[in-house]
Amino acid sequence: MFLFSMAVPRQPKLEMSFTAKWTDTEGLNTLKQIISRRVPQWPNGLRDFQLENIPRVLDGENLLVFTATGDGKSSFYDVPVLVHMELAANPQLYAPFPIRETPVAIVVTPTKGLANSIILEARGFGLSGLSYCHETLVKYSAQDLPGLICKCTEWQIICVDPEHLATKEWARILQNETFLKNLVLFCVEEAHLIRSWSPNFRPQFEFIGATARGFIPEHVSIVALTATCAPGPHTLAISQSLGMFGSSYHLIHHSNERINMQLIVDPLKCEKAVPKFAKILDYLRDGCKTVIHVKTIPDAYDIYEFLWRHIPPGINRLRRMQMYHSLCTDDYNRNTFERIDNDPLLQVVIVTVAFMVGINCKRLLDSISYNFPLTIDDFVQMMGRAGRAEDVTCRGIAIVPEKLVQQAKDFMHIKDDIPSISISRNSTKRLKDSYQEQITKEERRQRGDV
Repeated sequence: MFLFSMAVPRQPKLEMSFTAKWTDTEGLNTLKQIISRRVPQWPNGLRDFQLENIPRVLDGENLLVFTATGDGKSSFYDVPVLVHMELAANPQLYAPFPIRETPVAIVVTPTKGLANSIILEARGFGLSGLSYCHETLVKYSAQDLPGLICKCTEWQIICVDPEHLATKEWARILQNETFLKNLVLFCVEEAHLIRSWSPNFRPQFEFIGATARGFIPEHVSIVALTATCAPGPHTLAISQSLGMFGSSYHLIHHSNERINMQLIVDPLKCEKAVPKFAKILDYLRDGCKTVIHVKTIPDAYDIYEFLWRHIPPGINRLRRMQMYHSLCTDDYNRNTFERIDNDPLLQVVIVTVAFMVGINCKRLLDSISYNFPLTIDDFVQMMGRAGRAEDVTCRGIAIVPEKLVQQAKDFMHIKDDIPSISISRNSTKRLKDSYQEQITKEERRQRGDV
């Protein structure tokens, strides 16, 4: 293992004769034109915050971006690559912007599940991706995989975990002249984990910033993305770890509120002759695709066994319910991920932390946390798995022991007759009506009526 234990000054900015800037009016109009040509599935184009900040990435500026789950953070690495591909294919149509002939982006990902999700989504834009992990290394063991990556002709999105990023193979890649010439950006997904997962759980997270500062040229943008990081010391710790100080970067801090989600905290009472998982059934009876988050793999198997006994006769149990955790094979987890959006008979997925960050499935409508997670950040990430499509209303549900709810009230000095969250009756009714309409549509779709 080759660790980068000290910060090295970033490589100097290359001299460029180009005068056009993406943040100028001409650059913004060019970006809109390219999105219209390359991404027909976005008829309304980029969102305002994307249109404001993606040009900064194209100009080689550094960004630290906090915005809600499902807000389109992946556009910060997919779109710049698409832009350079379009410029390289049709240079006569556009102003003389700098062009990467065979553009490539590095995306540092904490889990294989997130890497697979990123690659699947990129495929929808016509991009090819690679997850640099153990399975990929085995697959390409007879070939020179770092050499293939350096050629920049096979893949446009390269996902790599911090552990592999800190190896001598990646030191070779990051010093290759051809690769650096075509590198568009260096992105850190789920950047909040730099603080929470290092140095004890996964120490190599601590070295991501040293790698970026030591190997990434100054004309290449460094982008850090997350939905969950509190202002103040937590944000400062991430920016400093990545070498972002003062005016050397842009801090984009949007609200991570999900306006299409109804949040529910459901106290769990211990009652005689009532199974402890019975409350989950109250939500599954609505028939919507649901992800259930648990803390441990044994909890996942306990819930799976309980729900197995309650699946109605005549329904294929193995298609109705799946698990997603580290003891499942990569192929099984990948199949589960793909089936969430493509198999109408799959309703329930029981998951551990591996599913918590960044997984993007459009058809999940309910996200249930059985017991409250260790941090608020984890809760926001868990709830963020549901309602990823813009036109749906979803539910984020925390089933927590009644004692824990009371402890929280005591801590906040809240009386029993005062609700901790106040939602207007009209707002609640609109949420419920919209949600019930979606349930009806989902039931009809599963029957094959639509």
